[in-house]
Amino acid sequence: MISDLQSRKLDRAFGHLDVDGDGTIEWEDWIELATRITAAFGQSPATPQGARVVSAFEQLWQSLLSNLDLDGDRRISPQEWRAGMTSAFVTDRDGYLANFQPAAQAVFGLADTDADGKLSKDEFARFQRAFHTPERDIEAAFERLDTDGSGTLSVSELVDAAEQFYRGAAAEAHGNWLYGPIA
Repeated sequence: MISDLQSRKLDRAFGHLDVDGDGTIEWEDWIELATRITAAFGQSPATPQGARVVSAFEQLWQSLLSNLDLDGDRRISPQEWRAGMTSAFVTDRDGYLANFQPAAQAVFGLADTDADGKLSKDEFARFQRAFHTPERDIEAAFERLDTDGSGTLSVSELVDAAEQFYRGAAAEAHGNWLYGPIA
């Protein structure tokens, strides 16, 4: 069983992934999101950095299908998403680390355009816009995630924040703000 907060975070994530808004996550949504992310950083799926993101997304998609697509229709409904995410990734850290963490590392590595191991406010904002985070929430998210007040976010901090977002139950966790406030 997951908390109300975890349910709201999973619902937010489902909304990010259902790119066309038809109520299911399909391969086309998945690839559109990967393309939108790579384009936000001036890359395409054919460049080395873009290809790493697409490859990580392809691997994660296959894992999602095998763990979440209960009826075998190659689409993930909101019910399949919540139930499958809970059993395969939220309550199973090894499942999360093996499947979600490589995608998070690839995306944050792409967002680190100057390869300094950190995301500036601008790099973070570009990442957020690819996920359609409202502009009003981007700076608040950055401030919450910048726990050391350095004015940057390390790639490792962001990978940890992603895990807190997808798996965490603690209301005070900084990772809850990965995509802005959870309503």
